[in-house]
Amino acid sequence: MDLLSFVAVPALAYLVIAAFVAIDAVVPAFPGEVLVVSSGALAAAGHLNVGWSIAAATLGAVTGDLAVHGMSRRALPGALERTRLGRRLKAKIARAHERMGSTSAAAIIAARFVPLGRTTIAAAAGVAGIPPRRFAVFAFAGGLLWASWTVGLGYVTGTVTDAPLWLQVAIGAAVGVLVGVWAGAAHTVIRTRRRMTDRARAAEAAATDCDEPSPSRTPELVA
Repeated sequence: MDLLSFVAVPALAYLVIAAFVAIDAVVPAFPGEVLVVSSGALAAAGHLNVGWSIAAATLGAVTGDLAVHGMSRRALPGALERTRLGRRLKAKIARAHERMGSTSAAAIIAARFVPLGRTTIAAAAGVAGIPPRRFAVFAFAGGLLWASWTVGLGYVTGTVTDAPLWLQVAIGAAVGVLVGVWAGAAHTVIRTRRRMTDRARAAEAAATDCDEPSPSRTPELVA
């Protein structure tokens, strides 16, 4: 796609951005994030508007997340229950939901920045039965932050460098991926440490209970 011809009609460009980002939730290999970074670089060159680019990316992010959440909440649980493999997969999703803590706002928002985290946590939240309204609020917050960050990457790269547009997009996308991988690794480490700490405390409490002497019974006098 020729990016300069892509922005010939800005309104159409914003709709395409929203559509690409929405499809990216269902098909993670779709280049939605690359297009959002490109919109930032094009905004730095004066071809698009930063605010409208962020709005389009946010709309696409929320729409895609709600679609995955809705499909997972309504259709996926019943389909998984029909087969043994499906039941195992459902159990794995439930464990992923427990590890990610997808009922919390922080986890849903953070997953937006992690590669594949967006689709995974939306599906896990759907299978776990998180109410759509609750999920939509968190998805909107995460989508807005992610859109601002991703468009900003392209805009800053296009502002501070004189590189060709394709190289600006490549640099911005690479930085976004690296930050996402780092965020995912940091989240995993934090969750693992918390689980280990909780287990250690539980083991310590159990050991303390075992070490406490049981109250001795007073022998009864036999008349």
